[in-house]
Amino acid sequence: MPPSHKSLSLGKISLLYVLLSGLWVQFSEQVLYYFIRDHEMFLRFSVLKGWFWVLATTLFFYLLMRRSGQAILAGEQLHQQFDAIKRQEEFYQRIYDSVAEGVILQHISGMFLNSNSAACALLGTSWSDMQKNEFLTQVTPWMDDQGAPFSWKTHAYNVLIKAQDSEEIRYTLKRFDPEQRWLYLNSVLLRNAQGEPSWVVTTLSDISMQKYSELQETVLYGITQRILAEHPLNVIFQYLCDELVHSVGYPVAAVVLKKSEGSVAIVAQAGVREEYVRTLKIRWDDSPEGQGAVGEAIRSGKPQVQNLINNSQFKPWWAIYEALNLQSIATFPLWAHGQCLGAIALYTHLPDYFNSVRIERLQSLAEQITMAFLSHEDRSQLQIQRTALSAAADAIVLADRTGNLLWTNPAFARLTGYAFEEVEGQNIRFLQSGYQDSSFYKIMWDTVLAGETWRGELINRHAKGTLYREEMTLTPVQADGAEITHFIAIKQDVSERFATQKALRDSEERYEEMFENMSNAVAVFQFSEDEKIFHCKAFNRAAEQMENLPRSQVLGQPLDRFFSNHESLGILKIFFHVFRTGEASHFPATYYHNAYVSGWREGFIYKLSTREVVAIYEDVTRRKQDEETLWLEKERAQITLASIGDGVITTDVQAKITYLNPVAERLTGWTNRQAEGLPLLSVFNIRNENTGQAVINPVTQCLREKSIVTLANHTALTHRDGHTISIEDSAAPICDRAGDLIGAVLVFHDVSDKRALVLQLSHQAHHDALTGLPNRILYKDRAHQAIVQAHRHQTYVAVLFLDLDRFKLVNDTLGHTMGDQLLRATGERIVACLREGDTVSRQGGDEFLVLLPEMRSEAQAAQVAQKIMDVFKAPFHLHEQEIYITVSLGIAIFPTDGEDIETLIKYADTAMYHAKDEGRNHYQFYSLAFNQALSVRLGLQNEMRRALAYEEFVLYYQPQYRISDGQMCGMEALVRWQHPERGFLLPGEFISIAEENGLILPLGEWVLRSACLQNKRWQEMGYPPVRVAVNLSARQFRQANLVSQIAQILTETGLDPQWLELEITESISMENSSFTLAILQELKGMGIRLSLDDFGTGFSSLSYLSRFSLDTLKIDRSFVSALTTRSDERKHGNEIVTTIIKLAHNLGLRVIAEGVETEAQLDFLRSQGCAEVQGYLLARPVSAEDLVFYLIEISLNLKKKLRFSG
Repeated sequence: MPPSHKSLSLGKISLLYVLLSGLWVQFSEQVLYYFIRDHEMFLRFSVLKGWFWVLATTLFFYLLMRRSGQAILAGEQLHQQFDAIKRQEEFYQRIYDSVAEGVILQHISGMFLNSNSAACALLGTSWSDMQKNEFLTQVTPWMDDQGAPFSWKTHAYNVLIKAQDSEEIRYTLKRFDPEQRWLYLNSVLLRNAQGEPSWVVTTLSDISMQKYSELQETVLYGITQRILAEHPLNVIFQYLCDELVHSVGYPVAAVVLKKSEGSVAIVAQAGVREEYVRTLKIRWDDSPEGQGAVGEAIRSGKPQVQNLINNSQFKPWWAIYEALNLQSIATFPLWAHGQCLGAIALYTHLPDYFNSVRIERLQSLAEQITMAFLSHEDRSQLQIQRTALSAAADAIVLADRTGNLLWTNPAFARLTGYAFEEVEGQNIRFLQSGYQDSSFYKIMWDTVLAGETWRGELINRHAKGTLYREEMTLTPVQADGAEITHFIAIKQDVSERFATQKALRDSEERYEEMFENMSNAVAVFQFSEDEKIFHCKAFNRAAEQMENLPRSQVLGQPLDRFFSNHESLGILKIFFHVFRTGEASHFPATYYHNAYVSGWREGFIYKLSTREVVAIYEDVTRRKQDEETLWLEKERAQITLASIGDGVITTDVQAKITYLNPVAERLTGWTNRQAEGLPLLSVFNIRNENTGQAVINPVTQCLREKSIVTLANHTALTHRDGHTISIEDSAAPICDRAGDLIGAVLVFHDVSDKRALVLQLSHQAHHDALTGLPNRILYKDRAHQAIVQAHRHQTYVAVLFLDLDRFKLVNDTLGHTMGDQLLRATGERIVACLREGDTVSRQGGDEFLVLLPEMRSEAQAAQVAQKIMDVFKAPFHLHEQEIYITVSLGIAIFPTDGEDIETLIKYADTAMYHAKDEGRNHYQFYSLAFNQALSVRLGLQNEMRRALAYEEFVLYYQPQYRISDGQMCGMEALVRWQHPERGFLLPGEFISIAEENGLILPLGEWVLRSACLQNKRWQEMGYPPVRVAVNLSARQFRQANLVSQIAQILTETGLDPQWLELEITESISMENSSFTLAILQELKGMGIRLSLDDFGTGFSSLSYLSRFSLDTLKIDRSFVSALTTRSDERKHGNEIVTTIIKLAHNLGLRVIAEGVETEAQLDFLRSQGCAEVQGYLLARPVSAEDLVFYLIEISLNLKKKLRFSG
């Protein structure tokens, strides 16, 4: 091969190798990651992929080297290159592992490609664990700067996204468990040769100690700030504990202060629940509870560092330490004034946690807390001094040498009207009023600048502009060099004292004027110790006129100068009594005379502080004459008041009692003498008899308005012995001749009997007479109020309509007296289920309404309904009889179902009837479907009358068979309605409606007549005679002419009575046993067969069976269907059916079972000796035309061989 050609071939080969290698490197990993997402599997296949490429290229070069001698040389060169790369890779790996910081290499998909040992140590894992997929995808215990959990897979994705804005991505990670640590992450995105992002390189640094230092400095700064802000010690202590736990990361921190008698107080803590704190018993004495690190730190005054678990020194607290997973403790004493006051206690989850660096830093915290103690004591002393100055009654002012205000106490503001904040820094001259000239102030300032204290009075101006007089003491404050630096002024308001002195002078002048101008006579006497007599010292103008003596003839004269008959009047004794005791004394109206004047005098005698005695009196001669006249009028009025039937009380203008007539004495319990002078409210205590609240007294209102006031109808008077009396009447004002109000008269009478009658009538109008429960009127009133409240508070109101199931059976069987007792007991049980604000109402018969206001949800109504139904599970014990009865309930909700009470009651009634239709003994919420069903029901009720007229009813017949030979032995007539619009209707859809509206009577008569007529026709057609069974409803059975009606039908149709069987329900037989017995005996006497239908579903019927002339017991289909249900129910059903059959046999009755639908049921009935059966297994109800085929079978003596075989 020519060299040129050879060189060209080698070049092409090299170019091809480079091209293939580039494609392999570029796309192989992406393809592999597309198929393999598992991290470990990806690494394994990545290695296999590399080996595959080595093998492929080796084979390729081997083939080439076989064709070229130079291939051997190329292989050697390739091997040398491979060894060089390997040595270089090992060199870089050693450098990679020797780096102190952690280094991690990730693919941009998140997968770890490499990690040095430092990174594994910082993350607390190994390289093998990092290669697992779980380590990549799971959330690590580290949190990022935003507090979100950190994930390495998410980290790679975030670096890829954020690298568009910054080449380096930085994170700070934080971890709390088992200790608080911080990592600093710096991530860089690396690109491949094509510039595409391929790898993420992350370096990790442990910055925990740096963070601890920052946090501790922050805590120290926070403590210092709170000390400077003068926060209380407990606030500073709690701040320290909160920061140590929530920021620094200690699990528990506490500050403990030493108390007397060896105990301690935990004044602040964080990290421990209160129940643990209450159980902690820590002391600092020599007791076991004082041997812990806290007690030891307080006793020794030195820091204590201990491990907790298995350390007997901490045995009293092991349970708490284990519960909180606390492993070690460090305590640091708190010193102040040379004594240990307490300690700081820190707990961690790690043993041997507190190294020398941490201890040194925590000791600085304890020293900072000591500063808080000292600052608190200094503040306390300053506060005492400041409080004393602030509490001073005198105004205190501190000013500098120039007179500018530096500080004032609160009294300054009260004195001047200026708050300190308004005048701080101003010169004190702003208070000057101008009433003192400049020379006055010059003398004052010269005095204090000479170092002396100045005292004097000033007239200054208040902030409001008014003048006030003050007494001021101005004292200079001198520094060490005797230089005056400040002034202290103490000011006292003397305006009041000055005004008092002035007022005293004015008062003396006014006294003189008043003394002379008084309308009453005033005489002042002075006692002479030597003469033992009283001499007149002063005598006013009114006394001169009253005594007809000039003042000159009286002054200095003894008492008897104008009281000539003072001894007989006892006036001298009164004077001596007043003089000796100092007690004022009244001398009553007295008739006296002397040489100058005569008449009635009355007044008072007082002793003055000057030891003088003053007599103030007046001439009451005219008044005495008026009183005599008034006494005669009053005597006549009292005789009149004593003879009337109403109570009468009179008062003065202060509403104090002046008179009670005998009726008022009886009604109040107070005598006139006892009540006279007392406030009316003490005797005439009236209240609202409905609420018990006090009402406005009519006399008080009468005196205020000066008009007649009538008492409210609901007023009750409280007798003195405590019982109340219903009263009514009015109060009127009493005026004197001038029309001025002088009192009031209150006239009232007892209306207790009348009001009791009104209340009784009102109660009867709103309550049920039998049960005492609210009636429909009161129920609706409360319901309206409840709906208004529900509108306001956005709540629900529930209306429950209750009806007793089969109550009429109990009432008719046990009598109306027992029924009434049952209704009363029912009301009591319902009331016991309800809240205090709920209402139970009897609507009549056995219907009750329940009102549930303020319901938070509809589910609450269901709970109450279930509670009511539960209480009816227990029997009622009435006259030594146990009575079981159930209830059906309908529920309507405001506002869901309606917004007025009439609608709610109607819908609740509808829901109740639906509950009854569903089988009774449960509750049902109203729904629109019920209303629609009710509409259908009402429609059927109206259409039923037309159906009778248009002969839309038809009879179907269901054959009955003897079990013994399979022969048809009878049939039951069943009515159907061929409705022109609704189609073929079964009895269950219309019979109950017919019973409610009374149409059951004509319908029942039609059924009986049609069945008899049809049976007669079959016989006339030559078919064998077969009995036909016809059901009698309860309302039919209660007809007075039932027997005659049946006899007439038999006569008209010509049917022999022996081929008619009448079925009555068990409940009918129990309604009125004597009546029932008479009817059945008459029917039996006619030759009609009698059957008891639905036996076993009635009420206490077994005791009556032997008395009735029955031929057949019919087992109810519910018992028959139970024969094929679950095993437990089947066993119960088997026992019931067996018992009924045996009972019938013992009474000589034929037994027929209805509703037989399975072979198993038939086999069981045959095994128990049941005579006859009917049901879908044998034959369905058929029309009269189709029944002919069954009659033909009888004629041909055909039997149900398939059904009755075996």
